[in-house]
This record gives sequence, structure tokens and C-alpha cells, in this order.
Amino acid sequence: MTKIEFFFDPACPFSWITSRWLLQVSAERDIDVTWRQFSLALKNQALDKPSDDSGHAQAHLAAHRIHRVIRQASQVTGASTIDLYSEFGIRHHIMEKPFDDALIAAVLADKQLPAELIDAADDTSLDADLEAEIDSAVAAAGSDIGVPTIVFYSRDNQRLGYFGPVLNELPNLEESLAIWDGLEKLATVSHFYEIKRNRPGGPNVFSAAKC
Repeated sequence: MTKIEFFFDPACPFSWITSRWLLQVSAERDIDVTWRQFSLALKNQALDKPSDDSGHAQAHLAAHRIHRVIRQASQVTGASTIDLYSEFGIRHHIMEKPFDDALIAAVLADKQLPAELIDAADDTSLDADLEAEIDSAVAAAGSDIGVPTIVFYSRDNQRLGYFGPVLNELPNLEESLAIWDGLEKLATVSHFYEIKRNRPGGPNVFSAAKC
């Protein structure tokens, strides 16, 4: 079994596509995935400056409220992090719903979770745990990362983290498995650290609608 950690932010469409790819692959390969949170709002210090030149700050701030709810729900009720991320992602990326209180309430109701968990969205005490998640990713992959980030384990149990893989749409199953099989071999070698090319286009989140 291959043990990995996957770091996500609900706002990132590339993170969403890669997470769907990983779910597709994990149904066919022996993979133990720990789903971990990576708040881009915290990483980019957007809580202190709610606007930036990239135009992403507001989206990251909205997603940070979702992070808090997921964190609290998982800690208090034992709810599945990946199930909550998937539910929020389907409604946001596929159904094009905004990350607002109405969406949070709908997801909590769908998952039969306490309605009062919506209060976690504005609970700043949860940010310390979310900062620790970022610190864990950075410790494995370095500070120049965002999401998606995957952490593998080397043959001597060293954590080896990588930004990516970044996919602009969900591949078919054969291609998905080929990507995984190659990545798994590369990523567990401690001397390997990067492979990159120009991005061919924007994210097609609807390609992952069925996952």
C-alpha cells in the first residue's frame, strides 16, 4: 500500500480536478490517502488584506470559512473530511454555488450534521489548526507551494512533498492510472524534486462532474 497525504483548498479548481483524479485512481490502486486542509487565505495572508492583485483573495476568504466548518465538523462529529470537501466542491465547482452561509447550511443538512456547525465559519480559534496543516505541507514540500500538494513517503519513510500534479481536466481511467504509476515511481525517490511545462489552458472542472 502506498501512503500519501493530499492537501486541498475548496476554492482551487485545479485542486478539485486533481482530487477527483486521485479518487478515480484510488479505486484501482492500493493507496491510503489522508485528506488534509491547506487554506490559501492563510498561506497568502489574505485574512489581513482581503484584496490582492491576483483577484483571488475574496474567493480564498470565502473558502477559508468552509475550511473552518470542515475542521470543526471532523473534530466534533468525526465527519469525513473528503466527504465534506466533495460535497462542497460539487455544489461550488459543478453547480456553481457561491461559498456562502446558504451553501454551508445545505451541506450540513445533506450530511445530517448539526446545523450549529455553521458558527464555525467565523470561529478564528480554528485557524491555529489550519496553520499547522500548512506548516506540515511546507515541511515536506517547501514554502513555494500551493494546492494541489501531495506528500509521499520514501523507502526510508521520509516525507517527500510535491506541488501537483496539476491537471487541466480529468483524464480517462487509462490515462489516470498511467499518470499515477509514473508519479508514484518518481515521487518516492528522494533525489527527484520537480518536473514542469507550460499550462495548456484553464481548468475544466466539469470534466470531473461524475467523480
